[in-house]
Amino acid sequence: EMPRPSISAEPGTVIPLGSHVTFVCRGPVGVQTFRLEKESRFTYNDTEDVSQVSPSESEARFRIDSVSEGHAGPYRCTYYKSRKWSEGSDYLELLVKGPWSPDLLWTPR
Repeated sequence: EMPRPSISAEPGTVIPLGSHVTFVCRGPVGVQTFRLEKESRFTYNDTEDVSQVSPSESEARFRIDSVSEGHAGPYRCTYYKSRKWSEGSDYLELLVKGPWSPDLLWTPR
């Protein structure tokens, strides 16, 4: 049984242009590789830098230092364990707020 991974974003999913965001992928213990996919499974980043964050959970973090318009869109996580890839997480939509938008002052809660 391979549980589906989860995905979250820090500090959130609405990021001002040029700011940073970190995607956090979480899965069970024993994950060898986490993969962050964007839009389709053909655009992805892999990492073997996996941390155990609890007795039952591991995670990997994918940081984007300077977010551009091209980073907007849906992301999801999968992982590799016991010679198999897991199902994908739910998709998380990254929104990029530019200086042209008055919503820049709005902080999602």
